[in-house]
Amino acid sequence: MALPAVADPVAVPDPAIAVGVVAILSFAAVRLYAWRAAKESPKTAMRRLRIAVGVGTVLTGLVALFAAVGTDALDLTEAALRAASPTLAESPVGAVLTWVPTILGVTVAIEASYLGAFPYVREIRDLDVSAASAAWSVAKIVGLFFALMIAVIGTMNLLPASAFASTLSVLAFLFLVAAVVLGVQPWILALLNDVREPTDAERERIVGLCETADVSAHEIRVLDLDSNSVPTAILAGLPGRRRLLVTTDLLADLDDEKATAVLASKTGRAKRYYREAKLGVLFAVAAPVLGLAAGDLQRLTGLAPGTLALGIVALAVVLLWLGRRLVYAADDYAVGRVGAETFVETLETLADDQQVSYESGRLLSLLLMRPSLGDRLDRLWDRLDE
Repeated sequence: MALPAVADPVAVPDPAIAVGVVAILSFAAVRLYAWRAAKESPKTAMRRLRIAVGVGTVLTGLVALFAAVGTDALDLTEAALRAASPTLAESPVGAVLTWVPTILGVTVAIEASYLGAFPYVREIRDLDVSAASAAWSVAKIVGLFFALMIAVIGTMNLLPASAFASTLSVLAFLFLVAAVVLGVQPWILALLNDVREPTDAERERIVGLCETADVSAHEIRVLDLDSNSVPTAILAGLPGRRRLLVTTDLLADLDDEKATAVLASKTGRAKRYYREAKLGVLFAVAAPVLGLAAGDLQRLTGLAPGTLALGIVALAVVLLWLGRRLVYAADDYAVGRVGAETFVETLETLADDQQVSYESGRLLSLLLMRPSLGDRLDRLWDRLDE
């Protein structure tokens, strides 16, 4: 007597299993690290958690991407598209759609890594934010990043191969991309957060703060950060066309003196082109790295690759160290607008509110091109003692 046939269970694609394993392992590792970090003092715990989230999400994204590609996620998606519509599979739209499942998988893995630390971040900072809201904010950032990458790669594919025949042409293209991103920064922030016109009362107050801080902005907007609570301001856009975005937390939590101090600090950095300087350092280091990879630098200098690599590292260290001086210069500007005592009090208040550690580590401070808060405060206290 023949037995009835049993239907095969639905097979889970190998890429989904691989990315799922990466997500679970990342979540568990970050959750364990966060649990141990939370036993420290609040500021130390938050310093460790910020590093864990920053490093963990990037590493998780990269590993998940390699896991998906290594298990033929792109080939499987392309085959499915080709079976559904050969014309669509051959089109530029099809090329983008081929990446969609992989991007979604990487996003899920990054979300898992972030959510591993989120409960402890929320508890330490006393944030009134749900895990779902925080996850959605992260998903928007990741999605926007991949959209930018697709746009850049798509543009490169449309251009002739000769357009990227030299290191200089590649750098010129990347420089143009960076300039475009800076130019549309206000709209990027509007996509990621709620941005609105200030009320009459808010505008009147902000204008008064700007006069004291000597802020010159093309437009003024109020920014409501979705999953964070930070009393801050952002001067977004290209120099000469900057838009001032003031967070609702700055207006609600800080008095006029402290709010002016925050604006003066941001204005000091903008007037000294701190953000542009960071990009400049990036390109100044990327240029010889690309030249080294292409062999152009060896041919030009006649030096060995090892010697050139050491020179590039030395160049990066010097430029990053010099760039940190711009933060001190911005602090001096803020002191000139509100006074050293008010500025110091503001920095300490914000550090207590956001649980910011005074120490950040020398290597991290150098890589971020930003002196630690403790070094900045020591320098300001020395000025007060004079």
